[in-house]
Amino acid sequence: MEYRMINPKTGEAEDISCTIADMETLKQEGWVHVFVPNRNSIISGRDHSGQAGGHGTDDGWKDTLRRIKANNPGSTIDV
Repeated sequence: MEYRMINPKTGEAEDISCTIADMETLKQEGWVHVFVPNRNSIISGRDHSGQAGGHGTDDGWKDTLRRIKANNPGSTIDV
């Protein structure tokens, strides 16, 4: 596997090919693993209205949020 790690001596990120066991050894030596998402991964979706979540919010969930807001004066929940 290839891992992006921060070199503790230089502070620079480096791509290192090694086993998981070798990566764990590097971490014990002060290297820091940096998560790099797969460029084909979906991080978030947008539906046709521009709202996050891909398909809008379910009415049942909105009802639950309204009850929470009604039972908590000063709540900043936006329904």
